[in-house]
Order: sequence, then structure tokens, then C-alpha cells
Amino acid sequence: MSETTPAGWYPAPHADNELRYWDGAAWHAAPAYLPPEAAAAHGAPNPGIPAPAAPQLPPYATGAAYGSPAPGMPPAYPAYPGYPTGPLPPSRPQGLAIAALSVGIAAFIFAWIPFFGFLVAVTGTVLGIMALVRRQPKGFALTGTILAGFALIWAGFVSFAIAIAIWSPAGTYNDDYYDSAPQPEASPTVPDIQPNAPESGEGSLDEPLPLPYIGGTSSSPEYSAEARIVDEDATDEVLSWNEYNATGTEGKKYVLVEMAVTGIDPDGIPAAYATYDLSLATPDGAVYPTSFVVAADETTLLADAGTIVEGDTVTGLVAYLVPQDATDLLLSDYQDYYSF
Repeated sequence: MSETTPAGWYPAPHADNELRYWDGAAWHAAPAYLPPEAAAAHGAPNPGIPAPAAPQLPPYATGAAYGSPAPGMPPAYPAYPGYPTGPLPPSRPQGLAIAALSVGIAAFIFAWIPFFGFLVAVTGTVLGIMALVRRQPKGFALTGTILAGFALIWAGFVSFAIAIAIWSPAGTYNDDYYDSAPQPEASPTVPDIQPNAPESGEGSLDEPLPLPYIGGTSSSPEYSAEARIVDEDATDEVLSWNEYNATGTEGKKYVLVEMAVTGIDPDGIPAAYATYDLSLATPDGAVYPTSFVVAADETTLLADAGTIVEGDTVTGLVAYLVPQDATDLLLSDYQDYYSF
């Protein structure tokens, strides 16, 4: 309040116009400020003394109601009422759309897993379609549906391929036909392959060709090979290399042949070609191809010799499995016989 306002009881503007005591410098709450005997001298209400008809107001205060303009001030305009508001609409459901997007991503990841990926893709596709039908957020629903659709196609292809591989019947022999067909006499000397060698003359059993053997074609030789028999019965040695080598040895023996192969082709060829081209043959015309064996670490097989070019020579062992009673062994390239 202003310093010119005399002390007295006034409506305090800072206390919602509650009647307070102004001492000329500060406001005080009544009736604690003055004792009863002094309150009357200063105009304060006191029990037994009637209250004044109207309080003395400071110059800036009036008796008007709250919100009325003060004397000399322009009238206050009413506040703008604003736009009417109603209850907020309920939030748009989006659970199916989010689920469709999540399952669609999972289906795209798991599409490589047979059957499971297909199931996840079907679930994602169904959820996406349901979300679109119920008009849930289109971005989530459509993305999930597209991902699940691609995953469904791929997972279906993978699952179908696996199913074919699992449930397709394996090739079997016709047992009835096999049992009724005439069987060859059980003899280890019966040849598995009949070479197309001349019956007489050079290259025949009676007149085998000498080594070296020239491999390749008549117009383009690739290598030459020399060979010697290292051990005509190396069964014990070969079996000691690896237990796998014992397969199919009943009534037969291993023969170890050492071959020295020299490259002729300038472009290079695998030295192992000689192991495929040359087989052992017995005097009765039976031919026995190379046996694939597992060698010991310190043993060098010709099949492991790698590639040779013109002028290179490598040496390695070749194992053959022949009948136990086989003797006088020859080499054969299925066109001619060669003597050691």
C-alpha cells in the first residue's frame, strides 16, 4: 500500500480481499496484532463493540466485486468462451498390426528352416490380412503381410524340397528278379571288366606290350608311366595303414605297384590319371582296377601326387585288390596288355 494510506482495517489484495490490518508499512492478520484494549483505539473489531458500517478502503481499492473495474479504469471485457470440447475419441487399436509386423520379420528370418519357417510365415500372413481388414495401422499391417508372403513362398519351396528328399522312396533292387536271375559262379578269378584287347598279336595276353605306357590320345600324349611290383601280397601292410582298408578283402590280397609318371602335356595333368588308366590283369584275362585305400602318413600314394607338367616326374604307390591265388600279373588299359 502507499505510504499516504493511514493505518486501519482494509481488504488485503494479496489475501483475496480478506480484512487485514494495515499499520502504514505492512499488513497484519487480525486479531493477533493488537490486544483487545488497544484494538478499539485503532479501529479493530472488538467483542462488545459494534463493527463499523463499512471499512475504510485505500485509494486503489473499491467495494466492487472481484473482477469489476476500479474507479477511473475502463470496463473489463468478458473472456472469450473458447470452442466447446467433447470427450476424446478412443485410441485406434493396433495390436494385430504390430503382431503382423513382428511375425512377418520372424518369418523372413526363419524361412530357411523347413516346416517351422513355413508355419511362421502362414501365421504372419493371416495376422497381416486380419489387421488390414480391421483397418488397423496400414504401414505395420502391410509391411508384415509382404514380409510374411515372401517368407511363405520361400519356406514352402524349402519345405517341399526337404519333404521330397525325406519321403521319396530310395532305389531298391527287384528282389524277385535278382533271385531268379542266373548268378555267376562264386570265384575270385571271375573278371569284373573284360578289356577290349586283341586276342592275339601285340597287346594280347600272349604278347603283352613293354613299358613305358603312354597315356592320353593318339594325337596328344599326356604322360608316360613306368611301373614295377613292390609287393605281390601286401595285405598285412595295407591293413596296418587303416582299418578301413579291410573292407571287401575276403578271399583277396593287396598288390602294391610303384609307378613313376612323367608329364608330357605342357599344360599339365594330374599324376593320378595313371591310376585310372592302368589296371592289373591276370593270365585268364580278368582285370582289377585300382583300389582306393587310406595310406599311412609316411606313405606316398600316386593319387596324392598332384599335377605334373611337361618334364616333371613323380613316384607313388598304387594298391590293387586281386584274388588270393593271382600270379603272373600284367597291366592293362582295357585296350592292350603290358608286362612289368
